[in-house]
Amino acid sequence: GKRPYKHGIYGFYEPTADGNGVQPMTNVSRKCKAVWNILNQHDLRSLIVGWWPSHPAEPINGVMVSDYFHKAPKKPGDEWNLMKKSVHPPELLQEVADCRMHPLEISPEHVLPFIPHAKDVDQKKDARLSAVMKILAECTTIHATSTHLLETQSWDFCAIYNDSIDHFCHGFMKYRPPQQEYISDDDYRLYQHVVSAAYIYHDMMLKRLLELAGEDTTVVLISDHGFHPDHLRPRKISSEPAGPAGEHRDFGIFLAMGPGIKKDHVIHGANLLDVAPTLLSLYDLPVGADMDGQVLSDIFANPRKLDSIPSWDEVAGEDGQHPEGMTMDAVDTKAALDQLVALGYIEPPTDDANVEVEKSKRELDYNLARSYMDAEMHGAAIPLLNQLYCKSPLEYRFGVQLCNCLKAMGRIDEMEQVVNHLNSSWRIAAVESRKKIAEIARIGKERREHWNEIKRLDQERANAEAEGGQSEMRPDIANEKPRLFDESERFVIRKLRAVARGNPQTLDYLAAVVATSRDDFEGALDYLERAELTKSPNPGFQYHVGNVYLGLKRYKDAERAFQRAIELDEFHPNALMGLCRTFLESGRKEKALEFGRQAVGLKFHFPLGHFFYANARNANGDSEGAIASLKQAVKQNPNFVQAHEMLAELYGKSQIDSELALEHKAAARSFETQNDTITSEFEAIELPSIDVENIVNELPELSDGNTEQFVRCLGQPKEILPVKLAEAEKKSLPDVIVVSGLPRSGTSMMMQMLVAGGLEPFTDGKRDADESNPKGYYEADIVKQLGTQNSWISQCDGKVVKVVAPLIPNLPQAARYRVVYMHREISEVLASQTAMLKRLNENNSEQIPDDRLAVVYEFQTQQALRAIRIHGHPLLIVSYREAIDDPTTTALKVAEFLEIPDMKNMADAVERNLYREKTQPDPRQETEK
Repeated sequence: GKRPYKHGIYGFYEPTADGNGVQPMTNVSRKCKAVWNILNQHDLRSLIVGWWPSHPAEPINGVMVSDYFHKAPKKPGDEWNLMKKSVHPPELLQEVADCRMHPLEISPEHVLPFIPHAKDVDQKKDARLSAVMKILAECTTIHATSTHLLETQSWDFCAIYNDSIDHFCHGFMKYRPPQQEYISDDDYRLYQHVVSAAYIYHDMMLKRLLELAGEDTTVVLISDHGFHPDHLRPRKISSEPAGPAGEHRDFGIFLAMGPGIKKDHVIHGANLLDVAPTLLSLYDLPVGADMDGQVLSDIFANPRKLDSIPSWDEVAGEDGQHPEGMTMDAVDTKAALDQLVALGYIEPPTDDANVEVEKSKRELDYNLARSYMDAEMHGAAIPLLNQLYCKSPLEYRFGVQLCNCLKAMGRIDEMEQVVNHLNSSWRIAAVESRKKIAEIARIGKERREHWNEIKRLDQERANAEAEGGQSEMRPDIANEKPRLFDESERFVIRKLRAVARGNPQTLDYLAAVVATSRDDFEGALDYLERAELTKSPNPGFQYHVGNVYLGLKRYKDAERAFQRAIELDEFHPNALMGLCRTFLESGRKEKALEFGRQAVGLKFHFPLGHFFYANARNANGDSEGAIASLKQAVKQNPNFVQAHEMLAELYGKSQIDSELALEHKAAARSFETQNDTITSEFEAIELPSIDVENIVNELPELSDGNTEQFVRCLGQPKEILPVKLAEAEKKSLPDVIVVSGLPRSGTSMMMQMLVAGGLEPFTDGKRDADESNPKGYYEADIVKQLGTQNSWISQCDGKVVKVVAPLIPNLPQAARYRVVYMHREISEVLASQTAMLKRLNENNSEQIPDDRLAVVYEFQTQQALRAIRIHGHPLLIVSYREAIDDPTTTALKVAEFLEIPDMKNMADAVERNLYREKTQPDPRQETEK
């Protein structure tokens, strides 16, 4: 019943608890109670089977079988071990294990309804038949487990999750009738029935579940999305994580039957967020006020009392959640990650744990930003997207979504900066990507030549041996086509092709939005014409084009673009809403009303649609209807400022309720202030520098080492010389010692200690010693540019460099670091900074108050230490006070940590008289007194 930014599950995988690797998303990361936890607190018994994510199985009152239990082995002949913690209670593990069906147990009779011509599939070359067997085995396991538990366990609530239709459709919807032009006749003949057979099989399973549930049970059947079955099926899948979701159709289903449920009734506006509140209502339990969803009260034959409480997470009691400290098993983690890769939901992991942790954090932050955007909290999404784009400027989705947020917040100047930056970086990257693709083509050619040479020589050997008897070519060569690139290499190729192609249409659309906002209508039209978006077969683009034309007040063109979107997809609610707006602004009120009604009828959870429908109803004299639509808009999105403002205006005009008018006026002001506050904290948009070298380095690589592996896998007859490919020069990573901490926390003192111990500092000598630091700062100005330029780190090999805490997250990961972090009481840091400003005669009248600055510094400290730990860099935290009190012991610790032989000189470098801003008395002085 909550959005991801509240419940905490917003990705497919996440860093492990120790930060040294990644694991699939688990329920341990969930930050609130699930429905079964709430029922648990009311002594209600639940059966939960296969729900995502439900691993490790929670210790609920009842039985939980996690979403790892039914996953079949990657290959049919592989061993199939039971995953630990996949069943609760654990004593049921072996009992339900008997319900699992291995793919090799699938008989030809089971397969033929899905693939009638299965005998024609060459399984040595075509893995799709085994994929069908694997998915079929998994959904049969879910069904067998569910029916067994329904028959043998007592229960008050049962939740069963079947992911098989999703997998069947991702794999085989492309082959379903009507045949698409890019599908071969042979593939169409073999696989056109898979999806239909999958739905029939699920209907058969549903029949049995309904028999076991009985007529006295309320049954709810839901799906969060569908699949495009027609010409809107995408030909290619985006290479970004979760790219397969591009095959989804927005519309899902909600069906309910049972005692007290209306019969033959159509429910409008069911949304994913509404499921949990509605289930609680079925058990006469109140809904949490912090839930974003609503009870679908229209499904009930008789009105129900709808109660609420502030939050179920504040209600104490045994809820069956995991105890703190629950972790994943390493073997289970590996197997589950392989599953996500196979499904295309995550990229193939590299051997570098730090890289994988960073990638998982990146995707979590991106999904969190999208969750904020869904809730119209664009101000909260901007800093996340800005940071993501700065770190990964070739991931254009980050920049594009940042533009969308800036547009929503009316920050057009910054949006223009990002659009220009996107254009510049893409054009450079596209050229470099094409160069890399050409190099990969060369590697592929060499591999093919090597294959053909092996095949030729093996044929000669077979012919020679045939003179003395029967001989055959090696079976792995005779009729095989070479698989020139493995899965990880093909992924690299897809990424490079995506960058090479770019998305100029999107960039030109965004540039047109900027031009329109500046009243540069001619410029906007130029961008639209250059992109030729009016010919694009993508209904989403046509919708965006219509929006730009609306901004230009070219209503005929806007109408044509929206109509084109509807021709491409007759169920496109945004395009219908666009027509509503077009007719509304051009004075055709009745037409606006018609299309507004169609838009919200097709997609009821549509705050923006309800808002414009309200405008159309009001324009047609139906102020009460307009109020009803606006109430629906703010119910679905409480942050909707314009809807609150219009409600305040209508309530005030009609004198219906002056208190409500004031209430909505206050709400509008509150949310507007909230967004401004969030945005003001991150006013400046930072953009990464456009540098050809950096762009080249960020593009994925296909190493020649993989080619050597390819050659070894084939084997080499003696007559063939090895294919010689130039090895990439192997450069050792720089090894850097970093001294960090907040400004005025003793970092300069630690630099002096390390230099005294014989280490070479990375410094430019520009900042002279002064009264604040009589022994010198040991700084380099270039370090301040870490956020935009960090290639200089290669110059620090074997040296020690001072990097203040706020800059630590910007350190490039292409180096090995050992970090000495100085800790000093924040009150002393603030006092030292103030004293330093006075010594420098700086006017600090506009300085941030100390209490606020202390919060900022605490946050910067946590961020810096988190970044160091996540990347696994060795870390030593040194207390400034302890270093002053006992420099010998501190020097010993640092010397052991950094393997420095000269500890004595390090200790002698500490001057106690420079400890000037103390917030606590010096223990030595107390003793002397």
